[in-house]
Amino acid sequence: MKIKILGTRGKIEPKAEGHSRHTGYLLDEKILIDLGEEAYLEHHPEAIIFTHFHPDHAFFVPEKEKFTPKIALFGPEAHELIPNLNVISGKFEVEGYSFTPIPVIHALKLKSLGYLIEKDGKRIFITGDVAWIEKAHLAGLPPIDLVITEATFMKKGGRINRKKDKIFGHTGVPDLIRLLSPHAKKIAFCHYGEWFFENPSEESRKKIKALEEEVELIPAHDGMELEV
Repeated sequence: MKIKILGTRGKIEPKAEGHSRHTGYLLDEKILIDLGEEAYLEHHPEAIIFTHFHPDHAFFVPEKEKFTPKIALFGPEAHELIPNLNVISGKFEVEGYSFTPIPVIHALKLKSLGYLIEKDGKRIFITGDVAWIEKAHLAGLPPIDLVITEATFMKKGGRINRKKDKIFGHTGVPDLIRLLSPHAKKIAFCHYGEWFFENPSEESRKKIKALEEEVELIPAHDGMELEV
């Protein structure tokens, strides 16, 4: 499988060369996972799968525009702007790819899913945005060739909000490494927060690489192509 990381900027104003577009992943030139920019439709995907419906993952949300392309659309919950959405309730297949949804804690009022994608014995796990993933949901996963996750906060602990018995927000890069390393050969980071743009991009990428131990860490950029 080949996956192209179309955008690496989180829902923030700062941007830099190679880090200006919002979230989107193109799988084998066929399937889009998340649609942070309308321009990604120029790839003419055969299906689009959403991790959740924040604006930097679904460009049409802020303008409250109906989104009705004549292709298969999948997401974690019903949405008023997508009348023909297939709401995911379990493992499913698209164009010969197997998708296993993994519940992810992220937003207080929106449901979020990550996806384990499998084809021909290869596996990619796209987490979406993460406050946390319960270890019970990761237990029993087969070895994963590549994880693609977020890097909104570089600091340990990230920024986690609490309301009664619920948490939401974004955990930190060190926490994601600790959580995901037991399952992966490589971890690619996207969805950079403001910390990334406070210094030249190369310096910020080096901060991620400095955390590398047994698992390869990949600081992604817009247009990066990875293959497993």
